[in-house]
Amino acid sequence: MNPIQAATVEREEGYWTHPDLPEWDEGVTRVECEAWAARQGGEFVAIWFELDAPENLIERYFDEGDNDISDWHPVCDKAGSFLLSIHDTEDGPVALFFAPKDKDLATEGK
Repeated sequence: MNPIQAATVEREEGYWTHPDLPEWDEGVTRVECEAWAARQGGEFVAIWFELDAPENLIERYFDEGDNDISDWHPVCDKAGSFLLSIHDTEDGPVALFFAPKDKDLATEGK
């Protein structure tokens, strides 16, 4: 099995999902999702719109009901990370990144 790779991001109204990301239903657990990421050689990094976006975008989304988040450009600072999804949740939009775990870095310094 080849691990997941970065894909071209083409957001619609700010949202996007990686074509190789499994289509999990609401019954899937966080542990199952994290196990998938581990099998791919990495981990998930979630960046929440409410904690990351500029105040005017947060107000527009939550107070004015404007669901277009195209002006939000979340960034993951982990080396080699790439976007898996920007989607809506009960708590507002979240950007889900995949961050590969570098086996060489993990053993360095031990």
